Amino acid sequence: MPSEVDDLLEGKRLVDTGFPETLADQVIGRFIAGHLIRVSRKSKSNVDLEQLEGLDEIWALCFRKPKPGWRVFGRFLEKDLFVGLRAHDRHEFGSRFSFSGKASGILSDWEELFGTIPPLRSDKLSDYLSGVYVDVDEPQD
Repeated sequence: MPSEVDDLLEGKRLVDTGFPETLADQVIGRFIAGHLIRVSRKSKSNVDLEQLEGLDEIWALCFRKPKPGWRVFGRFLEKDLFVGLRAHDRHEFGSRFSFSGKASGILSDWEELFGTIPPLRSDKLSDYLSGVYVDVDEPQD
């Protein structure tokens, strides 16, 4: 399976895509280093990482600038190991997000790569992330 995410992040498909490589590098760099990221499990805006509601353990790394931004969809294989499977320009979703069509492709990509190995599942963000994060779904003091 050719990896469109790898190609984008390695600069192979950047011509005329509008992919925000500098912002993507910053968000991914903070995630990898365990530095502060904003996370939501309820599809809130202005986060770096969100779990998509109503979809089976599908998450999105969010690169929001320039608006409307890009999303890299994937799943967690284990704690701190996010596997990005597909990248989409936010323009592809129109005025209202509809992730379900994109989700079916992510599920089949996962199965092709990992067979019957399930993604990480948990009710606690701390099972997904060991770095510094703000859970924007929780009230802030």
